[in-house]
Amino acid sequence: MKFLSKTFFFLLVFSVFPLNAQSYEARQKKLEAQKISLKKEINQINSLIADSRKKSKNLANDLEDLQLKISARDKLINVNNSQLNNLTNIIYNQTEKLTDLESDLIKLKNEYEKIIYSSYKKRSTEMKLMFLFASENINQAFKRFQYFKQYSKYRKKQADKIVLIQSQISQTIDSLKIRKTNKQSIIDENRLVKQSLSQEKQEQNSLFKNLIKSQKTYAAEINKKEKQARLIDNEIKKLIRLAIAESNKNNNSTNFALTPEGRLISTNFQANKGRLPWPVKEGVIVRRFGTQPHPVVRTTTINSNGISVATSPNSVAYSVFDGEILSVYGFSGGNPGVLIRHGKYISNYQNLSSIFVKKGDKIKANDEIGIVFTNESTGKTVLKFNIFNELKPENPSIWLDKY
Repeated sequence: MKFLSKTFFFLLVFSVFPLNAQSYEARQKKLEAQKISLKKEINQINSLIADSRKKSKNLANDLEDLQLKISARDKLINVNNSQLNNLTNIIYNQTEKLTDLESDLIKLKNEYEKIIYSSYKKRSTEMKLMFLFASENINQAFKRFQYFKQYSKYRKKQADKIVLIQSQISQTIDSLKIRKTNKQSIIDENRLVKQSLSQEKQEQNSLFKNLIKSQKTYAAEINKKEKQARLIDNEIKKLIRLAIAESNKNNNSTNFALTPEGRLISTNFQANKGRLPWPVKEGVIVRRFGTQPHPVVRTTTINSNGISVATSPNSVAYSVFDGEILSVYGFSGGNPGVLIRHGKYISNYQNLSSIFVKKGDKIKANDEIGIVFTNESTGKTVLKFNIFNELKPENPSIWLDKY
């Protein structure tokens, strides 16, 4: 019984260990997905910067582009460091598991030797029969017979356990080799990323020194652009208020009066939060949602009720969900845009050079809306994208698929 209790303890340890290992494995897969996404983002940034630098000689634009790249590399280093820490834990756990397996194998082999020796002493059929016939009654004879059967099965199980543990040891050794190789690869990759980051920060400092002479002028330009952006945002909200009023027959409600179809579209739109397709096929977020310091002039605060996505010239803007064209607009100081209604939700696609739709058109997810405008002086192609819950702006980043 003592031996059985020990064996049960070992099996319990082996059954609990994978739970911890699985959590590390899941984290490693999640980090790897983040790294792939960041590498893709860095490649896109490099491509976009190369395109814009051919046309732009503006120090501020170059500095903004460089800051974007530095930010992405910082994130990549952080993800690599997290992967290294996670791999260290995996290697530590697997090393401990290997030590435990080897120790258990020795114990099992020693105990199996005792079983074999005991079986050898009881090998005679006559001895087994004598043991049975010496029973005081039929019930005791039956129990002794069952004992022989169980003992034989137990001996086979012990042999199977030895084979299983030997296989686990071999697999764990192979896995450890792979983990250690992966860890060294990440260390080598991180060293190269840090070298690139160091060079980019030196370039950033150089550009900043050249720009600082005209920082006040540049800050004034930023404030002017921000003021113009706020005016356009207010005009867009006026269009949404008008649509809400029309749906309510001008009864001053601040909410859409939804038809059964409108309620269904709203529900479906909400259900796809985090899975909506991007409004461009490939792009990088260059301005995020909310209040934030300017990437170049840190003393200046900027606010965005949506996101700005940099993409390649001649890129097409696509609808992110089924809906109806609420408005095709154009305001002074900005390029045209399109509002699409999805029940009580509205998506906005601003800074287009040409538009393929008109007010009232029914539209499906991934339908083409227009061509994103390319600024000739900077060489940049940037789509401004918003999602509104009626009049309330929401962060589009948490609605879009993470691709």
